Amino acid sequence: MIKNRRVKKLVVDYNELTKQVLNLYPQVKFAGIVNVKGEIVAGGHKENVDQLLVGDEVKMSIHYSIQKRDFYTNLAYKIGKEKSAITEFQKAAIISIPINSNELFLVRTDKGIDYLKIIDHIYSKLDPQKYIREEIKAIQDEIEKLKKISEDMKSENKSVVKRKPAKEATKKKEAKIKPAKEATKKKEAKIKPAKTAKSKRKTRK
Repeated sequence: MIKNRRVKKLVVDYNELTKQVLNLYPQVKFAGIVNVKGEIVAGGHKENVDQLLVGDEVKMSIHYSIQKRDFYTNLAYKIGKEKSAITEFQKAAIISIPINSNELFLVRTDKGIDYLKIIDHIYSKLDPQKYIREEIKAIQDEIEKLKKISEDMKSENKSVVKRKPAKEATKKKEAKIKPAKEATKKKEAKIKPAKTAKSKRKTRK
């Protein structure tokens, strides 16, 4: 009999993850998990940082981020599910990553930093197996590209090598022709003394 085995789900420590994101860059000011009610479930602002939004303004910004996510869910059957969104404002940038239908991972940073590094770090913790698979696939694609480039270079080198012996063959032909010309010259040289001998006989007569 086969015993039923319970598969343990990977439980992500959101508080620990938000701390990690806050420490990725000094420019990261906020990292938190928010829900559809506009509540911050985990994480928050970095210490000793001026908050651009306070009170109900924070709830409004959360609501707008979730609303924007919902707009694109209507097109998911065409373009796929939203993986992340980066919005730059004059004073800050907001990164949003959907976790599930009820929660978002929100990050507020200064403009001009490596947003993709933050997104990759969050995904590597939320779904490590999927992240590893995607990384492996990206590496495999790069290897295939390099193989194709090397094969193209080899084929080009082979075509160049094949042409060189043809030139050498023509040189050999030219070398063979030259001795033939020299032989004809020698024959002409042998014939000339015979003519001079006849002329001497005539003068004796």
